[in-house]
Amino acid sequence: MPDHLPLAEPQGRLSPPPRNPPPNSSVRAGNDEWVRRLPIWDGYFALVAIASTALTLTDDPPVPHRVGAVLLLGLLTAGYLAVGRRLIAVPGRGWPPLLYQAAVVAVFPVAAWLAPASATALFALCAQAFLMLGATGGTVTVVVLGLGWFGTALCYAPDVGSVLTGPFLPALIGLALSAVIGAWAQYIIRQSAERATLIRDLERTRAELARLSYEAGQAAERDRFADVIHDTIAQGLSSALMLMQAADTILRADPERARRHLAVARRTAEESLADARSLIAARPATEAMPAALPDALRRELDRLGEVHEVDGTLRVEGAPRSLDTPLEVMLLRGGQEALANVGKHARATTVDMLLRFDADEVTLEVRDNGCGFALDLTEPGHGLRSMRERVSQAAGRLTIESQPGAGSTVRLEVPAG
Repeated sequence: MPDHLPLAEPQGRLSPPPRNPPPNSSVRAGNDEWVRRLPIWDGYFALVAIASTALTLTDDPPVPHRVGAVLLLGLLTAGYLAVGRRLIAVPGRGWPPLLYQAAVVAVFPVAAWLAPASATALFALCAQAFLMLGATGGTVTVVVLGLGWFGTALCYAPDVGSVLTGPFLPALIGLALSAVIGAWAQYIIRQSAERATLIRDLERTRAELARLSYEAGQAAERDRFADVIHDTIAQGLSSALMLMQAADTILRADPERARRHLAVARRTAEESLADARSLIAARPATEAMPAALPDALRRELDRLGEVHEVDGTLRVEGAPRSLDTPLEVMLLRGGQEALANVGKHARATTVDMLLRFDADEVTLEVRDNGCGFALDLTEPGHGLRSMRERVSQAAGRLTIESQPGAGSTVRLEVPAG
């Protein structure tokens, strides 16, 4: 059985990529990273709202100012719960986030003017800006909020210098750093999201390749078993059946000849059974790796004579030498297929087989004196197709010459190694 021959695996086809990938996929992926951590942000915003409210209530401005600032902070908190949180959770961009941030920019400076301590809410408002608008929009919003806070600080300071030398300068630096850090965080998250998307695509591709490889392996294994069964078991059973039919026909007229046919049929069936058992055990049959190729070919000629009463001769030219097992198996199977076609279709009386060993090439030629056939009108069967594939895999040539009434010639020429 030719399980040493290389097999050509069928080419698989990957599923084509989508023609129109979703726009802003990396932006959405980055937003998804934020959304996954939204409960954490909710807790953070709640802590900032409580802290800023407590600080505002204990600030120095008059009570009405503090109450007004607390109400505005409550408005910002309610706006986040009612609108802002949903804008963060919904992927995509548009006017609603911009309008929301415009409202925040309008309300926050008023609260900071009423009570400077309410500026603590910036720790939450800056984060919201980046969550909703991304790196560019978030940076612009943070800068505007910082400028609004700086403007309200001037209302409580005698001059600009006192603001710059007071505690507001470190706060402004903190705002600038928060804008830079926020933009950098957005970039890192977007990059991580893109990598995660790439990893998912690679995993899908790997799964697809694994599936295609598995299917290709199954198809190659089916082809291998089909070739082996055709070359050994099917041909043996076909010969045995023909011998039994011939024996049945001549049983009364020539019992001795019928017994010879039955003996050959029995031996052929036994050999087919041995091939089947070897195939089941996944090991090559004995005849698949002959000790000497000429001896194996002579045995096939003898079998042809016993089964079909065709006289066969084998001529060996050159110095016989041991070849690689796959090459010997391929030449043996090619000879078996050619002889099987002679017995089934040619109605020949003689077959001449030539095995020539050249320095760099081995040639096997099978010539019969049968009825022949028209090459352009004959559809090649499984055996010829299999033989052509094997010769092609061995970088050789298969030539078939025939015409009606003039016999046929099958020639295999393969490199010797």
